Amino acid sequence: MNKENNNSFNFKNLPWGWILLGITLWFLFPWIYSVLFDFIIRNPESYGSRFGAVGDIYGSLNAFVSSAALCAVAYSTWLQVTSLKETREANKTQLQWSEDAHKEQIKESQSAIFANKFYSLLNYKREKFNSISLECKYPVFDNGHRVINALTVMQLLTTEFVTNLDQNPHYYDNYNGNDIAREFMEKSKKLFNGPISPIISHFYIYKNLIALIQNSSLDSSDQAYYLDVMCNSMFQEEQMVLFWITPGFNDLKRSIDNSRIFNQIWYDESLKFYGLKFHQKDSFRIVKWRETFEDLVQK
Repeated sequence: MNKENNNSFNFKNLPWGWILLGITLWFLFPWIYSVLFDFIIRNPESYGSRFGAVGDIYGSLNAFVSSAALCAVAYSTWLQVTSLKETREANKTQLQWSEDAHKEQIKESQSAIFANKFYSLLNYKREKFNSISLECKYPVFDNGHRVINALTVMQLLTTEFVTNLDQNPHYYDNYNGNDIAREFMEKSKKLFNGPISPIISHFYIYKNLIALIQNSSLDSSDQAYYLDVMCNSMFQEEQMVLFWITPGFNDLKRSIDNSRIFNQIWYDESLKFYGLKFHQKDSFRIVKWRETFEDLVQK
C-alpha cells in the first residue's frame, strides 16, 4: 500500500521553492538587466567611444569563429566524402569477393557433378567388362575350359594381331579400314563361338568417357587427370585390341583421334608402320611414338 503511494503523483511533493524562484527571476529579469547595465556602463553616452573598439574586436572574433566553423564544416564534409569513398571501395571489394566465392562454388559444384558422372560411367565400364564371357573354339587352359572372360578374350585377340606384325611388319600396308574390320570379324569367328559384339560395345564406352572429359568445363590439368584415370583403368591388351580395330570402325576411330588414350602401346618396329598408317600423333602419350610421328612430318 505504501509502495503504491510513493509511486503515485503527489502535488505536495513538487519543488515549489525552485519553481517560485524561477518565476520570480523571470519577472524581475528586466529590472536586474537594467541595474547591471547601469553598474557596468555608468555613462551610456560614452559607450560608443569606449566600447566601439571592443565591438570591432568582437566582430573580427566573430568572423574568425565563423571561418573556423566553415573550415570545420569543410573538414567534416571531406571526412564524410572520404568515408563514403572507403565504404564504396569496401563494398566493391566485398561484392567482388562474394562474386568470386559464388564462381568458386559453381566450379566446385560442376566438378562434383562431373566426377559423379565420370566415375559412374567408369564403374559401368568395369562391370560390363567383367560380365563378358565368350566360348572359345579350343581349350585355352590345360583343364580344357572353353568359356573365357573378357581379359582372356583380349589376350587371344592381341596375340593374333601381334603375331601377324611380328612375322611381317608391312602386313597391313595395303589394308584400309574396311579390310581391318573384315579381318577382325573373321579372326573372331575363328577363335570364338557366338558374336564378338560385346567386345566392340565395350570399347564404345571409351568414346563416351572421352567425350565427357573433352566437353567438360574443367581446366586442362583436371582434364589430363581424368584422362589418366581412364587410361590407367585399361588393361594393356585392351589398348592393343583398340589400337588394332579402331581403323575399321569410323565412329570409334574419330573418338580416339588426338585423345592421347594410348599410354600402354609399346613401341617397336613391328608396330611402327601400322601406327603411322592408321593413327595420329596425339593419340599417343609414349615419347618414342610421338618422336616417330614428328620425324615422319620432318621428312
